[in-house]
Amino acid sequence: MPAPDSSRPELLAALRAELARAGGTITFARFMELALYHPQFGYYTGGAARIGREGDFFTSVSAGPLFGRMLAGVFQKLRAESADDQFAVWEFGGRGGELRADALAVAPDLPWHVLEAGAPLPAELSGCVFSNELLDALPVHRVQVQGGAWRELYVAAGAAGFVEEPGPLSDPRLAAALRDLPVAQMEGYRTEINLRAQDWLGQIAARLRRGWILTFDYGFERDDYFAPHRRDGHLQCYVRHTRHGDPFANLGAQDLTAHVDFSAFMDCGRALGLEPVRFCEQGKFLLDEGADLIRNIVERDAGKYSPERNAIHQLIHPAHMGRAFKALLQRKGGRLAPPDVPSHGAESGGTPLPR
Repeated sequence: MPAPDSSRPELLAALRAELARAGGTITFARFMELALYHPQFGYYTGGAARIGREGDFFTSVSAGPLFGRMLAGVFQKLRAESADDQFAVWEFGGRGGELRADALAVAPDLPWHVLEAGAPLPAELSGCVFSNELLDALPVHRVQVQGGAWRELYVAAGAAGFVEEPGPLSDPRLAAALRDLPVAQMEGYRTEINLRAQDWLGQIAARLRRGWILTFDYGFERDDYFAPHRRDGHLQCYVRHTRHGDPFANLGAQDLTAHVDFSAFMDCGRALGLEPVRFCEQGKFLLDEGADLIRNIVERDAGKYSPERNAIHQLIHPAHMGRAFKALLQRKGGRLAPPDVPSHGAESGGTPLPR
């Protein structure tokens, strides 16, 4: 694990000040929010985030422009399906607009807006709201079964840094999310609940006049998310492509992420009037939607070195991003395609988007 002395002193001071104002403890969600999104010193907002081979983590955009080219085709199909003159792509967490540039290189007439973290939301949206690895970077609450009951893990100041301190659940939605789990058999089990993802979806659903929400992220459905072998939770920390489990080290200089509970996200969407149209592995989604493009690249570059063939491998192979990452398409308003949401895992694939 990288040495903890890479923490930014300014962020450490801001966190201690927040703890003092709060009476000594804050939720882990608030701690994660400051670590990642503090206006001056957060990992994402303070200029420390590094993406790609020389950075801390990879995204699908890191594989090159192919991901954007594939998505351009997807958005063009959705625009044709909607027949809406106001159709636009609204990308959340675009991290500089690289994906937009890749997509517009092949579809220059596609209206595309990038909204970074903290940007004000438009009063109305129409078209497709898109995010790639946004939900996993939203602050999560951490909980653990102690003494036969769920307890929330708060953050407090210790003698040598920050420590966990158990306490009551801070939000009734946490109890609702955990209600059906067999707590009597889960002593010591810890996990994360992403209430911020539900809040974000509610804000989007309230503004989306008509259209889609397309989400790419890594995560699981409920049974897998709360499986017995995941008793240590889903929080992960990344520094220079090294994964470790200490969220209190390298503050402001490391990424903090947690896998997405897609079942909870889809259930929240249904309650908001969002119908899940498709949910599958990223590899399956891209193979279906980018079939012609992939075929052309493979045939064109057969027998020779090809960055685009390498990108295909990175994006769709199960050992890379193809299986761990999922694609979820939700829709609000208008004529809905028949839902293609498998009830037991995402491996069953499904049919391509409506054409």
